[in-house]
Amino acid sequence: MICVFEIKSSEAPDFKRLIHISPESTFEDLHRVIQNAVNFDHSQLASFFLVDENWRKQIEISLLDSGKNNSGLLSMRKIELNEYLTEIGQKLVYVFDFFNDRFFYLELKEKLMKTDLKEPFVAYEKGSAPAQFLINDYDSPEVELLDQNDSYKSFGDLEDYYEIFGEMDA
Repeated sequence: MICVFEIKSSEAPDFKRLIHISPESTFEDLHRVIQNAVNFDHSQLASFFLVDENWRKQIEISLLDSGKNNSGLLSMRKIELNEYLTEIGQKLVYVFDFFNDRFFYLELKEKLMKTDLKEPFVAYEKGSAPAQFLINDYDSPEVELLDQNDSYKSFGDLEDYYEIFGEMDA
């Protein structure tokens, strides 16, 4: 059997990928296919989240591995797709940028009754993926950089605290 996942992004409406992968593959295998399909840096942290029908996060499957069996942390390396993804229409969120809460939407679109899949692959590509990293644009007129003389401003000595706020009650 072959699972067909559709990947979309709210940041890039024209972006879409279809991935064919075996249900016996791990979430880490799916992670690698996604990373390769969008040319992302493989060294960055990522997680899958199983979600409900309204895309609310339920269960995290992380790239991190605590090394302990009963840590409560589900590892991509150890969990096969078929352990959590059994129904067509099931949804996932793939978080690739935790600092800025950026992610892809994944949906299990179909299961093909073929058994000749040797390795996962991207079956369809449309549009460009969003950038993996948000980069500050220091040349933008909206960004005000501090002058070297203004980079450190003294706010007075600690003794001035009492002049401003008075004695503190214990």
